[in-house]
Amino acid sequence: MGVLLKAPHRPALRASSPALRERLGAETSIPAHGILHTLAGDEQTVWQVPEEVPLALQFNSQNYAVMMGTPADFEDFAIGFAIAEGIIARASDVTAVLVLPTEQGYAIDLSLPEEKINRDRMARRSLEGRTGCGLCGIEDMQDAIRMPSSSLPAVELRPQAVAHAYEQLPAHQPMSRVNRTVHAAAWCSVDGDILLSREDVGRHNALDKLIGALARNGHDLTQGFVLMSSRCSFELVQKCAIAGIGALATVSAPTALALSLARRARLKLAALASRGVMIFDRD
Repeated sequence: MGVLLKAPHRPALRASSPALRERLGAETSIPAHGILHTLAGDEQTVWQVPEEVPLALQFNSQNYAVMMGTPADFEDFAIGFAIAEGIIARASDVTAVLVLPTEQGYAIDLSLPEEKINRDRMARRSLEGRTGCGLCGIEDMQDAIRMPSSSLPAVELRPQAVAHAYEQLPAHQPMSRVNRTVHAAAWCSVDGDILLSREDVGRHNALDKLIGALARNGHDLTQGFVLMSSRCSFELVQKCAIAGIGALATVSAPTALALSLARRARLKLAALASRGVMIFDRD
């Protein structure tokens, strides 16, 4: 896969170094001045807040969707989105990536051989996708919930491993240390060691970026699970299932629809509880 062009001041870093990713967090944040009111008094304070810009996704220069997100990890995001939507099967289906700054955000164009595109999985979108929603712009309700036809392979998900990953998660959120706002999606080994993480103002964008990074690096998806800093909404389950990820842990409990879809796909779910870790039955 070739990269035709990168945005000049937004390198699509693939670096796993926390220092480099923290620097990326600073580059994608802006200072916000204000007065912090405390019991001890008031003080002038500067916070860093993350940028939220339109990211236009194109396939073979044809507009497909505009999502609101953090301007970082462009290639991971676009490739992960295409895989999680079921439009392509693997990262190697992409022959080139073009990233261009626009007046308001960025356009990311994936070059795809026509025979690699699953046209049946391409949902029609007429609006931009808001940060907190994975459905915005979908025109047909039958495109809202799309799951794989076969069950996912069995993946080990032990409560001890999930608890261990939760403890590590703050250390793998370098962008959040800068702006205290963005969500994280992390890939964890079956023992709960975090191997890779991506961040974004949108939880589903963060997962798309992680899926793209996993695909580009050739990770074995049967040898680990995804950990999210967010609640477990149904689109996270849907994206994991379509990408072939068999286990998902989140900070908050799943919605009823998320749990139902996970059971349909035989995807294991876990959530943080006040007294430990909840592993949900798959039946």
